[in-house]
Amino acid sequence: KSVLTVIGWRGDSAAGTPYRNGWIYVDPKTIGSSSLSKFAPGWDVNLSAACRLVGDKFDGAPGAAVTSLPMSLRPGDAARDAELVLQVMLTKGESVKGKPKEGMIGNYFERQVILKVEDSLKN
Repeated sequence: KSVLTVIGWRGDSAAGTPYRNGWIYVDPKTIGSSSLSKFAPGWDVNLSAACRLVGDKFDGAPGAAVTSLPMSLRPGDAARDAELVLQVMLTKGESVKGKPKEGMIGNYFERQVILKVEDSLKN
């Protein structure tokens, strides 16, 4: 399957529109494990995290400041149903070294994503 991740901001805000978007799909069960991948075990995925500048076009939100990237995923033999957390950070500005409260404005949010392994014998 191919999943299109679209992250962005519709309209202007008093603080200005974010122009750098970052996201990662995390299986909470992988946190604390020795695996570098935080995606659900047993699933083959080509893009579980990204950070991009806005500027992509998306027909579903014309004029919005968005980034969008397709992610291909496929359940391997060891794949099981999984619950992921899509963690998103929208930012504007540049960080100031040694001054964490200056320079960058960010918005963070999460969404739950459910992966189901389809039994091909049922179809």
